[in-house]
Amino acid sequence: MSEGFRLHAQALDELLRHTQTRQFLDAVGMEIRDRARANARSAVPSSTDGDAITAIVSVPGEDDEGVYVDVGYAKHHPGFYLWWWEVGTQNHAARPHLRPALQPDG
Repeated sequence: MSEGFRLHAQALDELLRHTQTRQFLDAVGMEIRDRARANARSAVPSSTDGDAITAIVSVPGEDDEGVYVDVGYAKHHPGFYLWWWEVGTQNHAARPHLRPALQPDG
C-alpha cells in the first residue's frame, strides 16, 4: 500500500512549520497540561494551595528541528514542588500526575 511513497524533507519541514500544525500542537499541549492538572488535584493533599497546579504549564516553541510543545513545571512558580510529587523522594513515594496525562485514553 505504501509502495512508491517518498517523503521529501522540504515538504515535511513546511508541514511541520505550518500554522495549523502549530495550532494542533498547542491544543495537544494544553490538553495534556489540563489532564496533568486534574491528576495533580487528587495527588496532593487537600490542604495544599489549589493554585499550585498552575505550575504545570504548556509552552509551544520552535528550534532547529521544528516545532514542539513542552509540558512540565514552571520553575519559578511556587507550585514547582509538584515536581517532587511526580518523581518522589527518599521520604515519600512518587505520586505521578504528569506522566499519566501523557497516556492515550482508552
